[in-house]
Amino acid sequence: MSFHSHVLLKQPNFNMLKQMFKSIGIAFDGIIDLIKSENNAKFHLVSTIVVIIVGLKLQFLAIEWLWISLAIAGVWVAELINTAIEKLTDLISPEQNPIAKKIKDYAAGAVLVMAIWAIFVFCLISLPHLWMWLAFSR
Repeated sequence: MSFHSHVLLKQPNFNMLKQMFKSIGIAFDGIIDLIKSENNAKFHLVSTIVVIIVGLKLQFLAIEWLWISLAIAGVWVAELINTAIEKLTDLISPEQNPIAKKIKDYAAGAVLVMAIWAIFVFCLISLPHLWMWLAFSR
């Protein structure tokens, strides 16, 4: 039997799949905990739902959904990283510290930059659709 046929006949590694699903579950736990514990995440969740509803109502095109989904994902990733940095900073430096404050401010700034970009993308995509919907819905 050649090397290539041996590779094709190899049984799937169920332990690896089990570990992968466990890792995905842990990641979802982190997202759920973020939403439950952080007010900004609750705001991002509501904003995400509103954007999706508006996009469905205005019938965004596939390429527009790509940009919208990238913007939404970018905000969520930034918020997750920001929160992780904040929690880690609190763990390492529980007392007031000017450097710890700067670290937290920089991380929060990253979320703000991403959120502003997401709003820009949403407006760039939705306003022409909204204009056409208002102009021709009579």
